[in-house]
Amino acid sequence: MPCLRLFLVAGMALLWPFTESGAQRVTWSIDFGSVFDNREGDHSYTPTETYFFTNLAPEIGLELGERDRIAGGVVWNQPIGREWKGARVSPTLYWRHHARRWSMSMGMFPRTQLREVLPGFLWCDSLTYFQRNIRGALVQYHSRSAFIDFYLDWRQMQTETEREAFNIVFHGQWHPGAGRFFVGGHAMMNHFALTKHSPADQHIVDNFLVNPYVGVDFSGATALDSLRVRAGAVMTIERNRAHDYWSAPGGGWFDVVAEWRWLGVKNSFYIGGKLLPSYSEFGSQLYQGEPFYSSPFYNRTDVYARIVSNRLVDLEASLDFNVAKGSFIFYQRLLLRVYVGGGKKIRIKK
Repeated sequence: MPCLRLFLVAGMALLWPFTESGAQRVTWSIDFGSVFDNREGDHSYTPTETYFFTNLAPEIGLELGERDRIAGGVVWNQPIGREWKGARVSPTLYWRHHARRWSMSMGMFPRTQLREVLPGFLWCDSLTYFQRNIRGALVQYHSRSAFIDFYLDWRQMQTETEREAFNIVFHGQWHPGAGRFFVGGHAMMNHFALTKHSPADQHIVDNFLVNPYVGVDFSGATALDSLRVRAGAVMTIERNRAHDYWSAPGGGWFDVVAEWRWLGVKNSFYIGGKLLPSYSEFGSQLYQGEPFYSSPFYNRTDVYARIVSNRLVDLEASLDFNVAKGSFIFYQRLLLRVYVGGGKKIRIKK
């Protein structure tokens, strides 16, 4: 694409003098992916459609000493079967600081910098496909026994037609001692504000979610290569300022991941109140979680196989079974990621 070629040429032209002088080191990477996701069944919560696309995310950066780096690039999403139609190009531009315990990023930076995949009540598959970057700031702590990710994602700026929207997310985990037991949690503040010169019938929505959990890691204690179990409570606390009350639906959450060689199974189960109480009114404008959590119960089972898994390439096939109140939908997915360049390819744990 013309803008992609322009970025590569301009980036190399700007960084070439630094390469020649040897004052700083130029870094680069190319992150390529492709997704086939066919959805069949009931469409009460999500459409029965097929996603089939590629994405390409080249980056060029400059190291500023041992701990700091600036980088820029683009993310090009291209539907397959539409030639150049439907293409979307979005910017990547950020500063990254990485130390032994603390790391920070600011700007528009890859979501792969997070330590774990967020659970479905916070983040859905389609956003993983089409919103690769966090837009804001990230602070991370990491040690042998614990990690914390704390970030601001400013997902929409206020305009005459668009409402200001951002969320602040915390997630972390701690393994006390040398045992298999661990504790952790997720928390989010989701703010959905107003447009400029908003009409009188438009109101701010305050949305919070908390999820403390406990878990056990049985990896090495069974015939499986890994087995991890988590269980906890989930609660949404929400107020639409058009009304005088707060709603606080909540329930129980159970999550298990088991892997043996190249095969894996992941199951997540929730039962309780509707965690996305205003989904019928605001939909994905307000919520980033799977729409199934607007049901009083939801179970998702993923059966996956890593067909190729090495330093450069991950190719995974997955069959996903989604059951909610009055609904069943079945996903067949093929997920490819190819990473080339400086640094280590990051695989976020499930």
